[in-house]
Amino acid sequence: MLKWGTFGVVFLRLVSIHNCEEGLVLAKPIYDQNSRILLNEGTVLSLGFIHRLKNKNIHYVYVQSEITHDVEINDNIPTHLRFEAATKLNEVIADLAEGKTGKNKAIGRVRLIRDLNNVFDKIMKEMQTSKHLLNLLSHMQFSLDELFEHSVNVSLYSVSIGKHLGLKESELQILGLGALFHDIGKLKETKEWRNHPEVGFEMLRKESEFHLLIAHCAYQHHENVDGSGFPRGIRGSEIHLFAKIISVAEAFDHLTAHKSMLPHEAMEIIVGRCFTRYDSKVVDSFKNAVAIYPIGVTVVLNTGETGVVIAYNKKYPQRPIVRIFKDSQGNKLPIKEFYEINLMESLNIMIVKCDAIIERDMMKSK
Repeated sequence: MLKWGTFGVVFLRLVSIHNCEEGLVLAKPIYDQNSRILLNEGTVLSLGFIHRLKNKNIHYVYVQSEITHDVEINDNIPTHLRFEAATKLNEVIADLAEGKTGKNKAIGRVRLIRDLNNVFDKIMKEMQTSKHLLNLLSHMQFSLDELFEHSVNVSLYSVSIGKHLGLKESELQILGLGALFHDIGKLKETKEWRNHPEVGFEMLRKESEFHLLIAHCAYQHHENVDGSGFPRGIRGSEIHLFAKIISVAEAFDHLTAHKSMLPHEAMEIIVGRCFTRYDSKVVDSFKNAVAIYPIGVTVVLNTGETGVVIAYNKKYPQRPIVRIFKDSQGNKLPIKEFYEINLMESLNIMIVKCDAIIERDMMKSK
């Protein structure tokens, strides 16, 4: 255990809205679904503000914190861009699902798709210039429709994996859009869930604004490398790399966002399915491209101690370095008594709770 003893600048940490306390100061703005600022940076959180944020289904906030005074906390993609992407995706998917034809309708759809492409171009530029791992737990501050939130998350994971695999920018663009639309078939399927890849393929392949590979991403994302997937039961090299990437990204988001597993638990399941469901090279790239416990997130250890992740281990992302600010009895420590635990050096200690996952559980139980 390493003692921490240098103080000065106040930095930030990620806190579940249900763990917010009166008097905390916002370190980043909070936006609504229309990308408008609800509360600005520097706002002191009152009980009234906290209550209103809960009512608006805000998941978490970034607050100023002396705990991370010497730690750089990165959010690769500005919040407003995430929201804008989800909003544009919503518009395009609604238009595609409506399925209306005609010249005016086609022109309108082209405009919507191009607007989405423009937003995604901005996201791509942010991701291409960032030297940091993708901060997976801070995609959305509030609850969106599950399909849109899932689609944006899977797209960001997929592009991060593709970037680590060395894909070209033009390939990343197709991969990202393919991931955004991978589940679109769910909007039109009626009886059989397993039909949605084929339904999505048929919807997307007819759109002239989309590269045909985008349709194939929807078609193949449930195929498994051992041939046990669907709809065609293809295997290995028969499955396009983009679909293999989306398969891993989708599984991870499903396990963490919908099954409420801790990130390392989800990762263990995915690693255990290498060579059957998932391509091992893709899984390795995911582990190296995404910070499953991002710097700044609050966690609880099996010892009862509470801390903030201040650094990650690239080879073993499930075992980061945690700065402890509450002891095993839940007592807050004085600043000079904060200490660090490197989970790679203390293998009997592990993360048992994560603020962002706790938040998802509480939102579901409402």
